[in-house]
Amino acid sequence: MLKLRSFSTSCIKRAIFDTSPLKVLKPLQSYAPTFYTHGDNIKPLYEPSQFYSQLKSNILQAKERVFIAALYIGHTEQELVDTIRFALDKTPTLQVHVLIDCLRGTRVSKGQSSATLLLPLIKDYPDQIKVSMYHTPDLTGILKKTLPQRFNESIGLMHLKVYGFDNTVMLSGANLSTDYFTNRQDRYVLFNKQPELSSYYHDLLKLISNCSYQLAQPTQPTNPSYQLLMNQGIADPVKESKKYKKQVNSLLQQFISTQPRLESHPTHDTAVLPVIQMGPFQIRQDEKLTLQLLQIANQQTDWTIDLTSGYFNFTEKYKSFILKTRAKFQFLTASPEANGFFNSKGVSRFLPPAYTYIEKKFYKQVKSMNRQDDISIEEYKRPGWTYHAKGLWVKFKNDDLPYLTMIGSPNFGQRSSERDLEAQAMVITENIELRKALHKEVNMLHQHSQLVSNETFAKLDRQVPNGVKIATAFVKTML
Repeated sequence: MLKLRSFSTSCIKRAIFDTSPLKVLKPLQSYAPTFYTHGDNIKPLYEPSQFYSQLKSNILQAKERVFIAALYIGHTEQELVDTIRFALDKTPTLQVHVLIDCLRGTRVSKGQSSATLLLPLIKDYPDQIKVSMYHTPDLTGILKKTLPQRFNESIGLMHLKVYGFDNTVMLSGANLSTDYFTNRQDRYVLFNKQPELSSYYHDLLKLISNCSYQLAQPTQPTNPSYQLLMNQGIADPVKESKKYKKQVNSLLQQFISTQPRLESHPTHDTAVLPVIQMGPFQIRQDEKLTLQLLQIANQQTDWTIDLTSGYFNFTEKYKSFILKTRAKFQFLTASPEANGFFNSKGVSRFLPPAYTYIEKKFYKQVKSMNRQDDISIEEYKRPGWTYHAKGLWVKFKNDDLPYLTMIGSPNFGQRSSERDLEAQAMVITENIELRKALHKEVNMLHQHSQLVSNETFAKLDRQVPNGVKIATAFVKTML
């Protein structure tokens, strides 16, 4: 059990021991491995530009390993690829491992894709870099042959956002493209001096990568421009879907069961609990941990939970627990204008009104249960910006500083629970400076938000077409 740290001021010490956060949250440790550290080693970042600068800086400083898991690398991100190239050239012992989604990573935009962008690195540094591309086992047969690009991604994706550099890890919800580096708000938390936590994520990335296609040079200097090869002994996710699912489930179960039980040190004031959610392989660690947190919240008084997701589409389980939990909830989601699909072409332009429809239904449920005084919804609206942040923060009683946060890739929605591969971490801390930084983080997000009310949904531009309402019921698990 994490030992409580002594603080110099009696009021702070009394507040901690009165609330006993680590004692209250102790049951959560049965759902995940626990990595102990000092809160000064954990640092939230606040802006996309900080994320990009930190990413490049850490790549260049790495001596032994860089491992990256992201949905995709944008087709225009030559500067990021050149940064990796420079790091490989500067440090011949450096090993770089990139894991991206196969469907998104092979989607061509203006003649380029993540695969073609990274291929020159494989050609020039074959002994130093590996690029793996996960393919969902749920896209097979006639579905695989008929669903066009973009639409096929709704079946399932590799959605992890983990950026590792030697003994440092950065967890985020952000992908690697220009908007995520400039004007698409997300969350980013840096974990410095964490060899055990870094190895955990490195091993997880290796596991998924070994069960993915490997990007390789073409055997012939003609089309196709690259090869995707499966490792020997691993079933093909498209041709042998059932066998593949069983195989990966077994490997993931083994990975979870063999995580070490680490001991805390008297100077430790923070615990990090990493969890994964991989619906295609029946791994629901993240969901179990989150629901257990809500159960604990229901047993307490005067808790406030800030919960944010760019896409408002909670699972029925989460909604049920939230509506009956004795806690104050403050939700923050993207306004239609801050949704990345706003004014997009094709069918995707109907996604913002679909999320509006889901949000409105939940708002009506809150009112019908007479919980509008302790459950509020705000929408992020910032001119020229989109919103993609996800996670939660927990505050006890009348304390404005969070004791707990969850950071990572899940959106708490249907897709995250059932279709995609997700990873996040729960951070429980008594470190005052870290708690202040988390308070600043959530406050900065709310600075650009507006409270939802009856008037919000009565506006003309919030009227949802009947066709969208009907379609939403059928595709809700894909949103």
